Amino acid sequence: MSVLHVAIEGLDRRSLTALGTRHRIVVVGHRENARTGKITIDAYIEPRQEEWLRKRGFGVTRLEAVDAPARQRQQDGRRDAARRLAKGRYGDVIWGGGYLTVDEVERAMVLGEQNHGGYFQRIALPHKTWEKRRCHAFRIGNARGKRVGICFLGGVHGREWGGPDILVYFAIRLLRAYRDRQPIRLGRKTFSVAQVRRIVERGDIVVFPQVNPDGRHFSMTRHAMWRKNRRPAPKGRGHRSIGVDINRNFPAQWKFERYFAPGTIDSTRNPGDYESYVGPRAGSEPETKNVIWLLDQFPQIRYFIDLHSYGETLLHSWGGDQNQSHDPGMCFLNRAYDGKRGLIHDDEYREYMPAADEKLALRLGNKLAGAIRQVRGRKYQVKQSVGLYPTAGATDDYAYSRHFVDPSRTKIISYTMEWGRTHASTPFHPPYPEMRKVMREVTAGLLEFCLQVTLQSTRR
Repeated sequence: MSVLHVAIEGLDRRSLTALGTRHRIVVVGHRENARTGKITIDAYIEPRQEEWLRKRGFGVTRLEAVDAPARQRQQDGRRDAARRLAKGRYGDVIWGGGYLTVDEVERAMVLGEQNHGGYFQRIALPHKTWEKRRCHAFRIGNARGKRVGICFLGGVHGREWGGPDILVYFAIRLLRAYRDRQPIRLGRKTFSVAQVRRIVERGDIVVFPQVNPDGRHFSMTRHAMWRKNRRPAPKGRGHRSIGVDINRNFPAQWKFERYFAPGTIDSTRNPGDYESYVGPRAGSEPETKNVIWLLDQFPQIRYFIDLHSYGETLLHSWGGDQNQSHDPGMCFLNRAYDGKRGLIHDDEYREYMPAADEKLALRLGNKLAGAIRQVRGRKYQVKQSVGLYPTAGATDDYAYSRHFVDPSRTKIISYTMEWGRTHASTPFHPPYPEMRKVMREVTAGLLEFCLQVTLQSTRR
């Protein structure tokens, strides 16, 4: 399937929203001109859809024909993996020889345990993927007693190759600096020896770097734009019905038809949808179950970031509607509002988020973004997750919603990070020299986040 990366301009917000929710165009993000109010969306289309859009009055600007550069990324990956193996650098993300393969991400965790056993724990996750892969997470920390828990995820979507590399790079830089009693320097941002010690000894960092290895392997070796996992197609369906979008499968407003106004959301019950099939049941997928198990297993986790690409944003809860802090009864648990959610910029429904939670999410998010900017000047925007249209069943809203559903559970301040530049070539998996720069800046942001969280816990 030939794919074009495009920018689309429309006459109004409603018509642009409908491109994703009704016409199933792959919409990645949007920007709004504060002066003119004009909205431009970042999207992926088939060539035949370009003329269809123009006939309906949309402006379409081609950014890239994706197929050829995506194949080049795959070829580069095969070459780089062979070179790492030949040089004895298998699983070594610091060496900088290209995206780690699925197996190398697992190997990197084995190396971490071998080299940093006293303060690095590899965690076997209970649910094998559909292609029978055993996944692992890991935990960094070196102190007894109560420590504040922080959880990072990567690799939820197959085509977003860089998330696992970022998290492995983050971990190895932190572990080596702690072992060698050395500072960490990333551009103009430096973390002192004392700050490194504080992160490792006051934090309890739980990392699941590669949530969806089946989808990532398929994207890296076969179809570069693949997003979902590799759940077999339902009986009687063909290969187009393979897979579930893991980031629509979590038990957070998963029954979107009940919660949201018609036509407002991009989720679908159609297994043949290329992007956003929600799965047969909430939490049905082994990858989803592994994330839920991890949050259950480590109730000290109070902060959560899921790494995705792309757009240079850090998004806090909620993703289902705009926030409000004055009416706790206007929330996703109240059935009286079913069918009214998701109409962005209306006054009938807003999702409840306590003002203190939003203030904390913004403060920590801005600290993270500030550290990223110090590496090479990139400006990440910190804002609420809901955008042109709402989402349901996502990791971040699931993590944050757990406490509202069951107050005995720890409240988790949650984010989705969209790393990387919109105008990079193949921005879901940019050329590795660009990815290397992203790894450094996001690592600075994650380290700053961990440091600020440990300071926040001290002030409590």
